[in-house]
Amino acid sequence: MSAVTVEPRPDGVAVLTIDQPGSRANVLTSQLWTDLEAALTPLASRTDLKGLVVASGKPGMFVAGADLKFFASVAAPNDPGVKALIEHGLRVLDLLESLPFPTCAAIDGPALGGGLELALACDFRVCGTHPRVELGLPEVKLGLIPGWGGTQRLPRIVGMDRAAEMLGTPASVNADDAVRIGLATTGDPFAVVLSGTAVRERKRAPVPGPSRPPVPSSPNAVREAMLVLVRGAGLPLADAIPLETEAFLRLAGSDESKRLIAEFFAGRKK
Repeated sequence: MSAVTVEPRPDGVAVLTIDQPGSRANVLTSQLWTDLEAALTPLASRTDLKGLVVASGKPGMFVAGADLKFFASVAAPNDPGVKALIEHGLRVLDLLESLPFPTCAAIDGPALGGGLELALACDFRVCGTHPRVELGLPEVKLGLIPGWGGTQRLPRIVGMDRAAEMLGTPASVNADDAVRIGLATTGDPFAVVLSGTAVRERKRAPVPGPSRPPVPSSPNAVREAMLVLVRGAGLPLADAIPLETEAFLRLAGSDESKRLIAEFFAGRKK
């Protein structure tokens, strides 16, 4: 049974719903990327649709992020399985970003890590009213960086300085702050896609560098995040994302990342 369904509405907007069976949260496993790809591929040729809203079928939850159990099992950097998973996700997000109509992520709960990266590939992000709404890229606390385009799409939406703040710390932002910094808006996601114009050319273009160079902290992940952020700024999106992938593959399976992921799971058991 697929975790992803697509239902067209009478107004011409389709709803793509993510709802992993038997799970409290939507987690970006290899199977979920496969389900997303299967759902998105036929939409690329749909000339009758006016827009797409990406939503969660789980109340108070959007997409929690990557499958950390998988990354906990990675033995060493540059793992072929990690590379395949990252490249698969990137292909799916490129497919989403290239759809011939506006897209909007309806976020009514946590959109963290890969969940936010999925939302960043949409043209618009609309925050709901649920008190658990939060958006963030907290990978550095696990010795990782975003691997599905987050280091490059985020600055093209909120600017380099804001992106550096979000990438350099595991802290997330709530709905009000997301609206304030231009990461999201509020309202009816269906109205947004029907009245909005896709902003893809701006998202794919190079972005001005930071007003002040970010100062890397000691953890390897923060240093890598800042380096990838700055190096990718002057490049088109398609050329910048491979820099992120190379850095992610160096970190996944590193001693630091394995230790931090193990500490994360140990903390959840307490």
